[in-house]
Amino acid sequence: MKFMMTKRLIAAATVCALAVSVIGCGSNSGSVNKIRSYDVEKYVTLGDYDGMEVEVAGDFEVSDEDVVDYINGMLSYHPGYEDTDKQTVEDGDCVNIDYEGKKDGVAFDGGTAQGYVLEIGSNTFIDGFEEGLIGVNVGETVDLNLTFPEDYQSADLAGADVVFTVTVNKIVKKVETTYDQLTDEYVSDNLNYESVDALYNDTKSYMEDDCEQNRVVAERSAVLDKLIENSKVAIPDGLLEMKVDQYIQQFTKQNCQDGKTLSDYLSANYNMTEEDFNSTITSEMEENLDDEMVLEALVKAEGETLDEEGFASYVASAMKDGSYETEEDLYAAYDSDYEDGRSYLEHRYLLTNALTNLLDKCKITYTGVDANEAE
Repeated sequence: MKFMMTKRLIAAATVCALAVSVIGCGSNSGSVNKIRSYDVEKYVTLGDYDGMEVEVAGDFEVSDEDVVDYINGMLSYHPGYEDTDKQTVEDGDCVNIDYEGKKDGVAFDGGTAQGYVLEIGSNTFIDGFEEGLIGVNVGETVDLNLTFPEDYQSADLAGADVVFTVTVNKIVKKVETTYDQLTDEYVSDNLNYESVDALYNDTKSYMEDDCEQNRVVAERSAVLDKLIENSKVAIPDGLLEMKVDQYIQQFTKQNCQDGKTLSDYLSANYNMTEEDFNSTITSEMEENLDDEMVLEALVKAEGETLDEEGFASYVASAMKDGSYETEEDLYAAYDSDYEDGRSYLEHRYLLTNALTNLLDKCKITYTGVDANEAE
């Protein structure tokens, strides 16, 4: 179980947004993310990185066969339905229903739909809903007195007694469809596309964009791996322990509330002990520090400086990805102090740029693995 990003943290183009979710928890109890003060040249010896030969696992091409396979996979989640003459609902039937859910006599959000197709026995709805429709005839309306689970995601409905009024419109038969059976009428009625060609073209465009993102991440990851392989890194005494302790403190603060201990949370959600958790975090943090320190050394060796225009774009992207309304909100996600939060992002920006510039100096070859399988 991974708790944090390692090499992907720097390698991904969205490094800034990822770092917020992994490290920044908006702490007001100290400056967790202040830039470390040490002479990186004493701890990192860079290998020869100019003109590095790097292999990347991916051809990053989308074939017609790839597109058809993807559409067929998508169709398995969007089957068609044919009307039947069956009149009484049984377990396993697919039923077309209208329903309205009320709590204390008032309809609640998300509890109403028309023409919804439900497979009885799929456990899609709360306990008692599907079972309550068994034996109901087409055209009949029934009231189902049910109770939402105590741990239901909506606090307003968790443990609440409700009444669902359900009308069985018809019993239908699921029809599995494949790409070679598609018609313009089918994709228009079921997939919200005007034609089969429109579905194909949109799917191919999506897959190509996805492959391009995979290519960028795979290239950056491979180059960073190679740079680390060619370099020597020694983590300063105490730094790893400090970072692990900080991470665990933030993790505990974020996830352990109302008297819940870290041990309780880890046991319930990850089936692991605190000792296993500490070992996992230490291993991942050590790898992450190797990445950062090598790139810090590269920044210094290349004389990288902050490009204000580029940094502004970087911040705008991070704000959009993280849904932050202001720069101050973004910076506060990293540190309680505004300037420290900004300094941290400036630091991440320089590391990202250093890796980007290094890519231009590398000789990259691809080993032919399907692009869609790249991490």
